[in-house]
Amino acid sequence: MARSRLKWVLLVGLMGSAAQAQYAPHSLGLGPEVTAVLGRQSVMGGLSIEFTQYLESGFEFFARVPVLIAEVPVGADTPSGAGRVFATGGSLGVRYLFVEGLVRPWVGLQLSGVVLVTRPEVTWSLGAGTTLGLDWILSESWSVGARGHYDVFVDLNRPWRHQLGGSLIVCVLF
Repeated sequence: MARSRLKWVLLVGLMGSAAQAQYAPHSLGLGPEVTAVLGRQSVMGGLSIEFTQYLESGFEFFARVPVLIAEVPVGADTPSGAGRVFATGGSLGVRYLFVEGLVRPWVGLQLSGVVLVTRPEVTWSLGAGTTLGLDWILSESWSVGARGHYDVFVDLNRPWRHQLGGSLIVCVLF
């Protein structure tokens, strides 16, 4: 009887320690991204680079930098003005992990900026948004995740721009 209790205590103790496993507090990731400007039929595609830093109690700081090619109706170096231009920018934010296990759903808030290299001048925008995602921890060193984001950009002397995008990211944990 005492032996079976000891086995039970050891089994519960081992399961408890596995559930408390702490993964690396930093990650650096890279993956494809697609973003659409709602109402303007403009699409951007390219790569996204992401860095995360675990804070505490399920909160993480993140920084994301997209490197994109944007399809624009005006400002491209073509006779009609429509065409492809280089776009970049970044997002800084905080996200909350609902679960800190092997599968990690999360939601976050971000401040974002976008720079379109158009002619005759560069166009830039600032805004705020939300993000959500799901990360899968593959090992102590690797994870893969899906992200979605929605941003509202406030341009001076122009209507507000709404962007919806998503990306798939492969991360190195360190």
